[in-house]
Amino acid sequence: MSNPSEEDFEKVPSTSQPNPKYCSSESSLSDDEREQIEHVLKHGAPSEALTPDSERMVVLGEDMVHSAPGSLVPTGNSSWINRIKTAGASMMGSIRPSSSSQEAIGETERHPKKKWKARLWSTWNNIKYSSTWMSDRTDEYGGEDDVVFLGRRYSTNKDANGVSSGFEDFCSDYYSRLWITYRTDFAPLLNTDTTTDCGWGCMIRTTQMMVAQAIMLNRFGREWRFVRRKRSYVTINGEETDFDREKIKEWMILKLFEDKPSAPLGIHRMVEISAKEKGKKAVGSWYSPSEAVFIMKKALTESISPLTGDTAMYLSIDGRVHIRDIEVETKNWMKTLILVIVVRLGAAELNPIYVPHLMRLFSMESCLGVTGGRPDHSCWFVGFYGDQIIYLDPHVAHEYIPIDMNFNVNMTDNKKPKKCPERSYHCRLLSKMHFLDMDPSCALCFRFESREQFDHDMRQLNLSQFIDIDQGEEHGMKRVRDPLFSVVYGERRRIPSYEREVSESDQQQADKHGFEML
Repeated sequence: MSNPSEEDFEKVPSTSQPNPKYCSSESSLSDDEREQIEHVLKHGAPSEALTPDSERMVVLGEDMVHSAPGSLVPTGNSSWINRIKTAGASMMGSIRPSSSSQEAIGETERHPKKKWKARLWSTWNNIKYSSTWMSDRTDEYGGEDDVVFLGRRYSTNKDANGVSSGFEDFCSDYYSRLWITYRTDFAPLLNTDTTTDCGWGCMIRTTQMMVAQAIMLNRFGREWRFVRRKRSYVTINGEETDFDREKIKEWMILKLFEDKPSAPLGIHRMVEISAKEKGKKAVGSWYSPSEAVFIMKKALTESISPLTGDTAMYLSIDGRVHIRDIEVETKNWMKTLILVIVVRLGAAELNPIYVPHLMRLFSMESCLGVTGGRPDHSCWFVGFYGDQIIYLDPHVAHEYIPIDMNFNVNMTDNKKPKKCPERSYHCRLLSKMHFLDMDPSCALCFRFESREQFDHDMRQLNLSQFIDIDQGEEHGMKRVRDPLFSVVYGERRRIPSYEREVSESDQQQADKHGFEML
């Protein structure tokens, strides 16, 4: 089992730090805070708020540092940083540009002086969505519970030397998943000046991570682990050769989700598909779980990449999975199936009765996780530890770097080497929250390679009292008390003869209470 290269990181003693608090954009800006902001803009931050060019992270259960010149990180003087973040959020909230409005873009072009607002807003996103503010929760895995992660179970027990090999294997597995987050400075979306999805594209990113996991499984299997490399070539017998075939495949999968118009599953393509229905609101508006999956399904169907040709997606928004529709979608199981079922597991909050159901799903080999999050904060849920659910968070802004396998120039060339893009696609910090903090609106995701695998897993879920199975008029139904969804083996899904349009008042009521109109 391959782990990230140890020479890429430097070990340092673990230090305890208070968790950073997230700022509120509705905070008031006092005169003292305004003076502090102006002082920072003119003279820089005070020395006690900076660390010596380092940022804390975790790899394989160890505290690490890596170069991050001039980065603001939580220190003992956290109150000063919190005041600056609160003041900055209030100031930036008052000048936030409307990226979803074409009229606003035109106004910016007519008034060049307003362009500084867009630039300042971009700078603020880089600060607000920096990985610096991510909490380190590695030290919270020291109990007797096992870690369940995408169908695998890892023990956290330590040996006589105080080392937990199971936990290290979990960290390697977690680190190997593709982490697709906010990006900045990519090509403008549609006919706007918007070059970032910070603040609104989190559900798209969450859906991309889930689909990327399915494609990675198609090509590499579940045992694959990410190996970090510093160069795009390898020297053998004094001669330079390119990446091995496996590394090239890995980068080709990354290019499917690259932030450029030609990427078949990138955000440009997904926004383009969404614009056919949402128009101007496709850029800058938040997407629900079902919207993001529906757009991804269309993008996957229209993709001509050989990496996606053997994959089909089936989306259920009514809690019923029709096996005959799946056979049509997969061409009688000639393609690998990505099954996504949109559900609501409670009214305003997650109903605790569904926690064992979710735990059972995460322990299945066919599980692709759950796309959802907490209110107004999308995440890709991938496992659990005790009563905590583990997730990958897309709310970190990374600069867009073109995915080019020749990211380093020849060593004899005097040009500055290019940045390696793959470093921002793998997360080193472990994140988790309590199950009951989940938003009840989410999407359950699976991957099946055959009808036999599908039947086996659905039968096991039914025997565990987690789903209903409708076997048709001849064999009847096998019902359970609190099902997540139903599997129908009889007729195909019947398309209703009419569609009820959602009124504006209904939509406002749904938005007020956090419901998703299906």
